[in-house]
Amino acid sequence: MALQKWEIFQDEATDFLNNYFNANFSMDGGLDATTSYITVRKGIQLRTTIEAKFASTQAGQIVLESENKKFSFCDKSKNESNKYTDEIIKYLNKNYSSFAGTNTANIHVNISNNILFNWVKTIYEDKNVEWIISSQKFNKLTLKDLLFIPINEIENYFDISLVFRRKKTGNTHIPGKDIIDFKEQLDETTKNYKIKKTDNKYLLTTSSRLSDFNIGSKYLVSMTNVDCEYYVKKKDINTNPNIMFQLNLKDNIEFKGELFKKIFDL
Repeated sequence: MALQKWEIFQDEATDFLNNYFNANFSMDGGLDATTSYITVRKGIQLRTTIEAKFASTQAGQIVLESENKKFSFCDKSKNESNKYTDEIIKYLNKNYSSFAGTNTANIHVNISNNILFNWVKTIYEDKNVEWIISSQKFNKLTLKDLLFIPINEIENYFDISLVFRRKKTGNTHIPGKDIIDFKEQLDETTKNYKIKKTDNKYLLTTSSRLSDFNIGSKYLVSMTNVDCEYYVKKKDINTNPNIMFQLNLKDNIEFKGELFKKIFDL
C-alpha cells in the first residue's frame, strides 16, 4: 500500500535531522498522524521529542457529550482535559443553541487564538514534546523547505482554527438491556441460534452462516474466528459532537538548528 504524504514527510524529516545534527533521531510515535513524534537521543540518553506535522494539519481534538442543553468533556477524547479545554467548553455552552442543532456540518468556533494556541502547547507539554518540524512539501526536503522551532513559538509560524462538528462514535457491543429486542429482530430471520455472554460481549451461534449481517435497523453482527459464530453489536445511530484544532503553516519558514544545538548541546 502506498504511503500517505504525511508518512513520507515524517520519514524524510527524520532522515534530514539525522544528517543535519550529531544525534540519533527516530520516528517512535506510532502509525497514525496523531502520534507523529520523533525522539532525539545522544547515546542512550533521551534529549527531547519533536512533533512532525505535514502542511495543514490537525493538532488535536476534544470529544464532547451533550446533555440537558449543556456540553461536557467526554472521556473518549484522545487528548486529556486542561484549563483551556474548560474555557472552550464554557464558550460553547454560552452559545449552545448555535452548535447543538448541527448534524454533520462543520462550524467555525470564534474563540480567542490565545486560548487555542495555549491548549495546543499544553497538550504537547503533557506529552513532553518540545519542538515541531513542519513543511508544505513532503519529499526531497531541503533546509529552505522546513520549519523547525520550539513548540512555544508556534503562534508566530502557524494560523490556528477550531471547528465544531459531529463524528460517529462507531458500532458498539450490544448492552444487555437490548438483547430481548435483538432476539425479536433475529427471530424474523432464523430461530436456530444460541446467544451467550462472554467478557461483557454477546456471542451469537447459528446453525448455518448468515447471509445478511444487518439484524433489523438497529443491530448487526460481526464474524469471529469461529464459523457460524458472531459478535452482536448495536449500530451507531447517534453522533458525538467534537471540536478539532487545525494548524495551518504560514509562509515565514525558519529552521532554528543553531538554537537546537545550543539547547541540547549537540
